[in-house]
Amino acid sequence: MLQSTFFDLLQSITTLVLVGLLVYLWLAVQRLHRTVQRLEEHLGSTPPPPAAPAPAPVSRKPAEAEGMDVGVLAAIAAAVAVVVRQPHRIIAIQPDNSAQRAWSAEGRRELYHSHRIR
Repeated sequence: MLQSTFFDLLQSITTLVLVGLLVYLWLAVQRLHRTVQRLEEHLGSTPPPPAAPAPAPVSRKPAEAEGMDVGVLAAIAAAVAVVVRQPHRIIAIQPDNSAQRAWSAEGRRELYHSHRIR
């Protein structure tokens, strides 16, 4: 019976501590909210959003000078327009260098294959 009352007392104290902690947190949040409101009133309004970044420079090279077919460029631009559906600008289109990557991958494979596993 003595243990039962002790545990009941301990549970009541724990409950009071938790309720007190929640009340303290609530009061702290309210005070923080009032402080932020006073700061906003003191500063006037919120600052304006940052300016948009400067547009990227546009390449003036013709497609033929870069060795790309104009029809392929038009197809890429049309595909981007269909997918994006918002105002956009294509900054750069680079040709696929898969042959060059294949040679470097082959060299890497040979290097790994030449190592002995101990």
